[in-house]
Amino acid sequence: MRLFFVLCFTIISFVACNSSQKATAPNEENIFKYAQNLYSRQGSDTVVVYFPWADGRDSMVYCLNEIHKNLPIPNTSIAALSTTDIAMLSELGLIDKITGVCDYFRISNEAVQERYKNGFIQNVGTSMEVNIESLLALHPDIVITSAFNRADIQKYQHVQCPVVFTTSWQEVSPLARVEWIRFLGMILGVQEQADSVFFEIEKKYNAMKSLTDSVKQKPIVLAGAASNDIWYMPGGASYIATFIADAGGDFIGKDNTNTGSVVMNFEQVLQLSSNADVWVGCDEKTYEDLDALNKNYKLLSVYQKRTIYNRSKRCNSNGGNDYWEYGYVRPDIVLADYIKIIHPELLPDYDPVFFEGLK
Repeated sequence: MRLFFVLCFTIISFVACNSSQKATAPNEENIFKYAQNLYSRQGSDTVVVYFPWADGRDSMVYCLNEIHKNLPIPNTSIAALSTTDIAMLSELGLIDKITGVCDYFRISNEAVQERYKNGFIQNVGTSMEVNIESLLALHPDIVITSAFNRADIQKYQHVQCPVVFTTSWQEVSPLARVEWIRFLGMILGVQEQADSVFFEIEKKYNAMKSLTDSVKQKPIVLAGAASNDIWYMPGGASYIATFIADAGGDFIGKDNTNTGSVVMNFEQVLQLSSNADVWVGCDEKTYEDLDALNKNYKLLSVYQKRTIYNRSKRCNSNGGNDYWEYGYVRPDIVLADYIKIIHPELLPDYDPVFFEGLK
């Protein structure tokens, strides 16, 4: 299957696409250090984005010279359709270039909210159901959006500007996810700035990680959350498992090789977590909320120890959670939160940004 047949001529002029079922990165050295779904060589004017669908891996090649010829850099108007895109653009100082968003009420960035109130930004639907007519009416110079399946690519076939599809959410390490900021920097003509931002975040992350290098005791960590009596445990090869390991924790699901979530019933979790020291990733804010959800939570050892932590400290009244926005591009801060929970003695004066203990 070739993806470019769904794209209009204008987009084809910016993006050359191909999609083999077994697409793999070339052997030449990749400038991306962590991201597995990005490939480019030093000095190249092309970047390959890989789409690891469930039934095969497609790829799309972005030709930077062609994009830069047609984008009015630095006066580019951007439709940024996911909160992760907005967070990266914020780190690059490009918030004032955003003219279109989805789910504006869930966005935590105060500058975006202010620009929306003043009419500089328009809402064009939801992240899962973009209103293409509203998007077209904006006449953005470029659209940046997440691709969750092939249909997400097909629906932009009539958009008369470059459409940048990202799959950072498919990356399995925190630094791999935020490294996509370098890709956006290449696309938007601010590569040097994006590289500087990323390498500073990498430096801070590794400095945090080094705090746990010599820990002898690794607390046992339960992660994930339940929905309708089904527990979604992060896989042992997931980015959450990486956070826990880098924070000096012993994740009870570490032996699983899944990069996504592993479905378990409560009885399985109860057995696996009998010696757990902490639970991270709970969605509720209080123990009363947990009781209302499921009385069996009281059987968990972490419930009895009162060592349960949610990641909802920075939620707004509309359900937006800055953990999935600012936290996405600042894994160094998220790691600091994990360290404070798992090894509080290493950061005695630190106040977590995204996590808090249940009340």
